[in-house]
Amino acid sequence: MASRSEEDLWCPVCHDVFRDPVVLSCSHSFCKDCLQKWWTRKPTQECPVCKKRSLFEPPCNLVLKNLCEAFLLETDQRASEAPCSLNSDKHNLFCLDHQQPACLVYRDSEKPSNHRFRPIDKAARQHRKKLQETLEPVKDKLQLFKEVKVNCDQTAEHMKAQA
Repeated sequence: MASRSEEDLWCPVCHDVFRDPVVLSCSHSFCKDCLQKWWTRKPTQECPVCKKRSLFEPPCNLVLKNLCEAFLLETDQRASEAPCSLNSDKHNLFCLDHQQPACLVYRDSEKPSNHRFRPIDKAARQHRKKLQETLEPVKDKLQLFKEVKVNCDQTAEHMKAQA
């Protein structure tokens, strides 16, 4: 699970780490491409979060861009530094057949005959995207349940007041 500080580096539209972030006048930030795609689907240029209209081209959010680049470098470095349990080499590959990290020595050994490997950072991005796609319906249901709970609480308060 991502920490709160990691979530602050995620675009609210694509739910991935910001790429080329821009900031709107309402102070919400988005990936430049995500915002452009959002705006092509809407009749007005409004914030995807608070719906406030934006009257100008949003500027680049340099601080957020630098933070995201540093975060990505750190996570890629951490992932590639994880040592292999067999030979203590760095994991820099992902075995698609076993769904686990692997090192170059393991790939070149005779054990994984005909296995498919990907660079670990690309496999991580694919898994993150798949998780986020799975998470979206759950987030929608959670929002619906929160709304229903508020409605039930209001009904309960009303019934108490009536009694």
